[in-house]
Amino acid sequence: MINNKNFVRIISGKYKSRKITFPDRPEIRPTGNRVRESLFNWIQADIVNSRCLDLFSGSGALGIEALSRGAETTTFIESDFETANCLEKNLRILNAENGVVVRANAISWLKSQKNIEPFRFVFLDPPFKKNILLDCISLLESNYMIPNNGIIYIETETEVSLGQLPLTWRLKQKKQAGRVSYCLYHKIDKKGEPSPPCCQS
Repeated sequence: MINNKNFVRIISGKYKSRKITFPDRPEIRPTGNRVRESLFNWIQADIVNSRCLDLFSGSGALGIEALSRGAETTTFIESDFETANCLEKNLRILNAENGVVVRANAISWLKSQKNIEPFRFVFLDPPFKKNILLDCISLLESNYMIPNNGIIYIETETEVSLGQLPLTWRLKQKKQAGRVSYCLYHKIDKKGEPSPPCCQS
């Protein structure tokens, strides 16, 4: 069910000010406007023509904002049937043919992916209190789904520890908004240096 409160607006790009609706689900927690604006200010120079993965899509606000700002494609992973249907409807209304919705549990989907083309950007905003973030990160790494010089956005509760992240993930930005912490990481090579900007997948 969708009510009048269940929407967010795209901040900038070709879909600027367009409305995205989503079902009334307690687990759907769209990234707020201020946080999204900060995030895309950080990554705007790199998002154009990139492949993006929105792993816990929910409203799809992050992935659609990426498409609006010039991303080549976004793959949306969403386990809830009604939420996935609503996301597909939003993409059709926007004529965003470069957005692909996959109805799947995020962990199961990650486990099934072998030899997939890496994603330059990965948005990780899992449901709070589920303790699944580190499992997702481990699978992203073991299946080589993020190239060197890839960029990872993580949004969590402020009390969640991120001390077990891969050594090749270098923190670039970190902020807090209320009880939400949001961070940006760049993946570097094992020598500790960013790869050349050839991995613009």
